Amino acid sequence: MATEAEREQNLEVLTNGAMGEVWEWVRSKVPEGLEIFDAHAHIGADVDTRTMTADGMRDRMDAAGVGRAIVFALNDPNARDDFSGPNDVVWSAYEEHPGRFVPFFRLNPHRNYETEFERCVERGFAGLKLHPVSQVFELDEPRVVKLLGMAAEAGLPVLIHTGFAMQRIVEPLIPTVEAHPELRLILGHSAMIELLEAIRAFEDHPNVLFETSVVRAKDLYVLFSMLDPARIAYGSDIPYGDFPSTLHATLAAAEAAGVPDSAFTGLLSENIRRWFP
Repeated sequence: MATEAEREQNLEVLTNGAMGEVWEWVRSKVPEGLEIFDAHAHIGADVDTRTMTADGMRDRMDAAGVGRAIVFALNDPNARDDFSGPNDVVWSAYEEHPGRFVPFFRLNPHRNYETEFERCVERGFAGLKLHPVSQVFELDEPRVVKLLGMAAEAGLPVLIHTGFAMQRIVEPLIPTVEAHPELRLILGHSAMIELLEAIRAFEDHPNVLFETSVVRAKDLYVLFSMLDPARIAYGSDIPYGDFPSTLHATLAAAEAAGVPDSAFTGLLSENIRRWFP
């Protein structure tokens, strides 16, 4: 747990130096008293050497006024076949910090995932994370379609990486979304390589949310210009993003696109919070 001095240092990073002016602007746009809900963050270790501890994530949230965050495993080098170890790390973070983290479990569709799926559902995980790039799969492969159907039947939201290095998003997902209209999907990084196609394909599917982390400014502007802001949720992608820059990018794009300040409560919190009362 961070000391008081470390907490003050975290706050200093947000409010001073090169980010000081950015952070001051961000705070002026966040509705007073609002607890921000981060829809995309990681805990654990990644094969690329990035790491994030539960305490480190909690301290960043405290400094930035973020009340809750969806958290899931990184592409852990010790994931084994079923991600059970990294999933346990996420669950421990959830238990250690009551009310702060919304735990999602991660799976590899190429492996035998049924046992770990059932274990995590029974344990009480709130959702599922899938990463087609890291685990090298397509969204219309039979085992992936089956897994998404299992999540729909269990009432679990699914966050799918749809950002950098993706090749196919909309066309392979459409049949599953139409077959399971109750399936709640979070498009991590807003399907940015197929942004226009995704907006058109999913605008009439209210259970599909677009998440904003690490999306280019021009793409965020298009997103806010074309889609009801009630369908968009803020995310940080920590440890790949950070709160000052991702909040600034999201709010600046929304403002430039003419989104009224009255919609910021939904964008920063309520649009995703309604799925996790």
